[in-house]
Amino acid sequence: AQSDGIGGFVSALFTVAPLSIFAQNNGVISVTRCANRAAGRWCCVFLILFGALGKLSGVFLAIPNPVLGGVTTFLFASVVVSGLRVLSFVQYTRRDRFILAAAMSFGIGDLLVPDIFNYLFDGVNNPNNGLQGLFESISIVLSTPFLISGLVALTLNLLLPQDGSQKDEVEENVEVAQDLEIQMLEPERKL
Repeated sequence: AQSDGIGGFVSALFTVAPLSIFAQNNGVISVTRCANRAAGRWCCVFLILFGALGKLSGVFLAIPNPVLGGVTTFLFASVVVSGLRVLSFVQYTRRDRFILAAAMSFGIGDLLVPDIFNYLFDGVNNPNNGLQGLFESISIVLSTPFLISGLVALTLNLLLPQDGSQKDEVEENVEVAQDLEIQMLEPERKL
């Protein structure tokens, strides 16, 4: 994440769009169980070769779309599972559950109705070029599901106060988890 941020900063200095590390790389690692740097370097070499030699890249372009779609679907599904696994380690409070539910509802709603924010600024008459660019930027951010989810979660996290009962609820969750562990260990003790 730090190298991604540095890359984006350097890209901005050269007035080009920032490059981003995609989450499906985590999916590739979980599917192939290969997180070796040498494999990543070889992938870079192959990508350079495919860019330089059109006939070589044409072989891979000939792969049918259903095959690529199936692989991509499985890849992104494994990214979702990795995210759910990370979320499973969180000790949720009532506040955390509310923030997660609100963020996910905006993200899923935006995913299901992608053009909901396309007409947000239609009532503004004769905006100048700068204002029109700002409106388009806002529309792009709002129409991207993970961006709107992140903005909602960030805003709610800053606005909603921490509960006084938050500590009690976390302690209660820990006690429930300990009780479950004891119940699971008791049959082993009887043997």
